[in-house]
Amino acid sequence: MSSLLQPFDMGNSISLRNRVCMSSMTRNRCIHDNKPTGASARHYATRARDGTGLIITEGIFIYLNGCDFLHSPVLFKEEHAVAWKQVTDAVHQEGGKIIAQLWHGGRSQNENMPLLKENNYPVLAPSNIPSNSGKYRNIDGEPGHSRNITEISDPEEIIGQYRNSATLAKKAGFDGIEILAQGDFLLHNFLLSRSNQRTDKYGGSAKNRCRFVLEVIDAIVEFWSPSVVGIKICPSDNLGDTASPYAEVSETYTYLIKQVVSQELGFIDLSRRGYVLEPGQVRLNGTELPRDYEPLHEFGPMIKFPGSKTSLMANHEYTVEEAEKLVQEAKIDMVAFGRPFIYNPDVITRIRRNVPFATNSRGDHVLYGPYETPDENYNDWPSAS
Repeated sequence: MSSLLQPFDMGNSISLRNRVCMSSMTRNRCIHDNKPTGASARHYATRARDGTGLIITEGIFIYLNGCDFLHSPVLFKEEHAVAWKQVTDAVHQEGGKIIAQLWHGGRSQNENMPLLKENNYPVLAPSNIPSNSGKYRNIDGEPGHSRNITEISDPEEIIGQYRNSATLAKKAGFDGIEILAQGDFLLHNFLLSRSNQRTDKYGGSAKNRCRFVLEVIDAIVEFWSPSVVGIKICPSDNLGDTASPYAEVSETYTYLIKQVVSQELGFIDLSRRGYVLEPGQVRLNGTELPRDYEPLHEFGPMIKFPGSKTSLMANHEYTVEEAEKLVQEAKIDMVAFGRPFIYNPDVITRIRRNVPFATNSRGDHVLYGPYETPDENYNDWPSAS
């Protein structure tokens, strides 16, 4: 039997059927007031029915002032929790476990995004430093990220929004929480000096730049056991002009990871790379990484060691063979697959039967739309015969 199909207790708390996780993926199917629909419940339940160990939801925005996509879900009212309860119930009926990924778009937004514009919300970030890339599918023309950034004056307000969303996630029946701290989104913005030049207690040193993220975690564990809470990070992230000098990356993530492990959080979801450079592209001068740099090699031993209560999840385009070897070598506890779960509602069955994953033969529109109905390119992928 594949090492990936062994049962596993994540964070010594959540009993999983196996070590395979469905990674968070934005799909833009929440077409009714940014709430999940029957299509969402069918999508997640199908993956649970096949035996997926852990499902991590698409990113759920903690409030409208952090929304980066038109039809992504939100969770800040009771009605949102009620809608998500239909999804969690469907997954649990299939014997699955599902956790909510909470996020805020930060500077990776545009003030002309419909949800921001309709509600007259600014683009919020730690500092008035715009991102340097982006394409918005829901805005006419070719706008990139906003040049019009509003520096967050009271970080406690945003922390309160995370606290509220985490509270509602419990009412919605989720089994745990993952917070997103990569991808040039808000928590990631706070971590790096390229996007955070604050002079208060949230900026400057690595300790201060990690403070906001750690205070968000503190707010969440007021209502959740630390053992069912995790964080997704990418120490090599370069998305949206976030590439940073290696010395800063190493110092910042070493501090953050040690703090998270000391709090005995349930897991760290470690992405091995961010935006993949095209042939001939290089990282910005001064942000080059050491040759053969691999976040798992540098940071993995800080997470997975004898006595650690924090499980290590490896993420970003690992093959089944790579992941099996890493589990066998006791270098990781779990692996998260992303897009294979889009095209393969039967990932676990394929691993068990040694059947290759199907790939996308329909085009990039299957990821975010457009579509005629939410089920299109969402719930119509065939299983292996």
